[in-house]
Amino acid sequence: METSIIKIGNSKGLRLSKTILEKYNIKDKVELILEKGQIILKPITSPRKNWEKEFKKMSEKGDDNLLMDDVFEDEIESEYKAHDDLGDAIYYLDISAETKEQTPLSSVLSLLSMDCDGIKTESFKTIQHAIINMSALECRWFIRYWLKTPRNGINSGIVKKVIAKHYNKKVSEVKKHCNFNNISDVVRYYESNSEPPTNLEHGSFVAPMLAKEIPMNKWPVNRIVDYKYDGNRYQIHKEGDSVIIFNRKGNIVTPQFQDVVEQVRKYNVHTCILDGEIYPINEDGSPAEHKLMGTRVHSKNHEEARERVKVKWVIFDCLKFGKDTIMDLPYSDRLIAIKTLPDQAHRMTGTDTLAFYNRAINDGFEGIIVKDASLPYESGKRSVGWAKYKPPRINLDVVVLSAKYGEGRRANVFASFAMGVRSEHGDYVPLGSIGSGFSDSQLVRLTNDLRRNIDSHSNGTYHFIPRIVLEVTADLISQDAQGNWGLRFPRLVRIRDDKFVADINTFDDLMEMV
Repeated sequence: METSIIKIGNSKGLRLSKTILEKYNIKDKVELILEKGQIILKPITSPRKNWEKEFKKMSEKGDDNLLMDDVFEDEIESEYKAHDDLGDAIYYLDISAETKEQTPLSSVLSLLSMDCDGIKTESFKTIQHAIINMSALECRWFIRYWLKTPRNGINSGIVKKVIAKHYNKKVSEVKKHCNFNNISDVVRYYESNSEPPTNLEHGSFVAPMLAKEIPMNKWPVNRIVDYKYDGNRYQIHKEGDSVIIFNRKGNIVTPQFQDVVEQVRKYNVHTCILDGEIYPINEDGSPAEHKLMGTRVHSKNHEEARERVKVKWVIFDCLKFGKDTIMDLPYSDRLIAIKTLPDQAHRMTGTDTLAFYNRAINDGFEGIIVKDASLPYESGKRSVGWAKYKPPRINLDVVVLSAKYGEGRRANVFASFAMGVRSEHGDYVPLGSIGSGFSDSQLVRLTNDLRRNIDSHSNGTYHFIPRIVLEVTADLISQDAQGNWGLRFPRLVRIRDDKFVADINTFDDLMEMV
């Protein structure tokens, strides 16, 4: 007899009539037999005897490989395309899966911190076992976080607040511990009622201290002033000949700056953790355009990039010197610790700050950073103790919220970008759109990056999970009759790969500029 294949969700199946079911005594289950190009359905009429014993023998002989997967590859592919999210795909394919006990938070965080670099590694086997034993819901969220696509609006700040509440800690205490340890390790210490270590280790990244735009009348009285360099922020760890360079996101970029590595290796200290900036320079040593940094950071041919773009490394702070962690010392004392090292930032003490600012501008630099000499290093904090001052113009770090495709030769790339700053509630205040200042290569790159973060689209507008940060400049900030804020003549300064969304300007920052 002939029958039709029907669609069942994202799979396909056979519909059997009541007559056939009764005639062949087919109940809830059938045995599926694959034989000589045929699929045979055989009713299961009685429990199989001695299967447990026989399965054990098969396992010992290595004969228990599946003839077919529980889920076909095309089903996985279909679900993935339907949801554009691997966590959702697994959830809907395995929705019936349950566990007797929920996976502990500490175990999940430990798994998330594991580096799985091959299917034959122990880490892979550990993660594989964990996923098999997770419920569909647990697996859904584990996969999302493992792939760093949680899609739930949760950032690290919220996670730290949750941990603080759960373990009856102060948020500031949790943040401090997370500066020295990853979150999973912090939770493990809290679980065992012990205190996480606060000693800096070689190769363990520490979130940098950040500056704010602060009016002159609020600058610290006891101040030390540095040039503001138009480069990228880096943290360099030295232990003997081992030198590791981190960008401000905590990613290792050592291969891109081997010239700086050789420079740091010559320092007359065995162990140190330094905070500073790398910026591009011209042949005469003067600062070059920042966009040249992209060549050093993104080029696959590091040797060629070093030849094309010369850079300079400058030190403006120190977190560890020798065996001592010195983050809690005043800034003035931290500078004393590194006074014998070369490559110091341009720096002054005293009150003639504006004269020093004019010198910085005349030398081709961005401006100055006014620092409180008595302040400790506040890791991961945008502190009022560090005030940045640049030429009077509006400069903002914003996040891309949505985009539209262009026209003509830009019809295949996004060319107009809606932007926003953070509000105090954790969402974003729109500031209109920007379409000026982009090169063709930047538009192609942004389009490729944004396509991976599409949340929804309608009427030609694509909305994104907020992840891409831009630095923009504008003539002024305005507000229309409906109360909407915007920037007049906004233009791109640069794409900020080195910044997280948490680092962008806030609406309060905007109000201070109005």
